[in-house]
Amino acid sequence: MVAVDTGVDLSPLVDAVASGNLDQVIATAREYLQRDKSVDILIGHIGIIAAHGDPAGHRTITLAAASMLGRFIPWIPAPVDTPEPAKERALPLLVQALKVAMPILRAGREAQAHVQYPQPLFPSELIDSHKSVNDVMREAIENNDAQLAERVLLGLYGTGADYRTMQVRAYESISTTFHNGGHPLIFAVRGFQLLDAVEWGDRAPNIIHWLAPHLPLPSDNDEPSWIKTVRAYTAEPAHSLAGIRTRLSAPKDENALPLRKLILSEADTTQICQGVYDAMIKGEASPYAVASVIALTAADIIQRVGDEDRELFTWAAHGLLFAAAARLVFRQVQDVEVLNLLFTSAAYIHALQREIPAQQQWAVPKTSGVGGGLIAASQLETLTSQLKAQNLWSAHATAQRYLKIGHDPRALFGTIALTAAQIDAESVQGHSLQLIQAAAEEFLAWPKTLATIDIDVLIQVALRAALFGKHDAVVSQL
Repeated sequence: MVAVDTGVDLSPLVDAVASGNLDQVIATAREYLQRDKSVDILIGHIGIIAAHGDPAGHRTITLAAASMLGRFIPWIPAPVDTPEPAKERALPLLVQALKVAMPILRAGREAQAHVQYPQPLFPSELIDSHKSVNDVMREAIENNDAQLAERVLLGLYGTGADYRTMQVRAYESISTTFHNGGHPLIFAVRGFQLLDAVEWGDRAPNIIHWLAPHLPLPSDNDEPSWIKTVRAYTAEPAHSLAGIRTRLSAPKDENALPLRKLILSEADTTQICQGVYDAMIKGEASPYAVASVIALTAADIIQRVGDEDRELFTWAAHGLLFAAAARLVFRQVQDVEVLNLLFTSAAYIHALQREIPAQQQWAVPKTSGVGGGLIAASQLETLTSQLKAQNLWSAHATAQRYLKIGHDPRALFGTIALTAAQIDAESVQGHSLQLIQAAAEEFLAWPKTLATIDIDVLIQVALRAALFGKHDAVVSQL
């Protein structure tokens, strides 16, 4: 029996998704929402099961995005003429997520029932070898040994170690590697985030088993030349970031801002790495602020691409997906071992911008006559109408006005997510929901120490992502 933490039996929902009958899926999803069940938890549990049937990984991280976006929906105020929000307002997002899970849920359920995890490698077994857990994880990554990586993570899980320890070991082992377009880090961060939705407990092995094959460097890996420069730079003792551990002064986060211009310049990879080092060691900026500035720069690059080139838009969007994942690492853990991710993130975004011509700059024109009044609910209704009409310019003006008045940005991103749920996620490999999640998290987590910096580009990216993809005729009618 599948059950959420509140004791609710999820078997009918799992059976409906596994059946492939969309009408049954919609009816069952509607029933759960009528019983006030949280959409993020529902999607999270479906994702944990479906991951076993998803060796490619994209569906699982799309489910993670939908789950996290579901947390914004309760912040959306009730319509002006309604006393309370409709219980089913999250239905489009839930159904779109369940559609994503449908092709893999049945296989995932069967695999979960018969899965045989490898023998855990406990840290105590490494004492005689004089190797640390980090050493063994790095060996697993370098030697393309997915089973060893899984054994190490299961060994930490088996000791009852704090879940952050598992995260650190996974992140550190791939901090200066880059293959498959950076997806190993994206999978790791979003996979662990899916566990956050349902609480780790005895569910951690599900994600560890799914994640481990994605971490190692394959023998025919497609690592770009710049990552080798990053590895060489970080291997130098003179470039160690260990001093941050003993720093006592308050962070000077404004010293991270020059990175934005540097990353968008014609500097080489070594200069980019030096800029990251200088920002944190000489400039004393916090790793969190550095990661946020890198992610903001990644959003800048997306705006170089016009709406007519969807393939290039998706390619550019992966920069923000990667940089946002890297930034989230520094919210989850504080260990110095993962700091090398900042060099990799900055170098990747720099390499990406050099491949996307600046002259394709996409700009938001000034718009007048924005409606919606001053009430948050009314403005969000106007925004929804504008997005449905694909009037991106007016939607952006409404979003700006909504935020300027001081309304809750979580409701704004929840509204954008519900619009994006009307896109057929299959047609874009879930990138619309993933990109909105990344933009929303970066906007909401922007350092207060840098509050004077304009981060409107993140709103622009989220709005564009909400209209990116093929219209879903079924979900749009819910």
